[in-house]
Amino acid sequence: MSRKAISITLEEENLLWLRGQARAGGRRNVSQLVDRLVSDARAAGRVHADSIRSVVGTIALATADPDLAGADRTIRRMFSSGRRRRVRQSGRHRG
Repeated sequence: MSRKAISITLEEENLLWLRGQARAGGRRNVSQLVDRLVSDARAAGRVHADSIRSVVGTIALATADPDLAGADRTIRRMFSSGRRRRVRQSGRHRG
């Protein structure tokens, strides 16, 4: 997955703790440690109850394929057409 830079504000003691943990854990920087902490929390299911939402009713299944037998092919086609579009766009020269 790609990474995206953000800015956060922490109490000085928490920043000091993060730096110490990063150094002791062999991480190159605090960003890697924060990323690992967030990944671990997500994997452990540590979420705020209000953030859990149902997806029931948000997906329409094709009546011709209710068992999703052709879903893999359809998804691959969607992603391959997007990849071709990105390649075409990145090939343009800006003047």
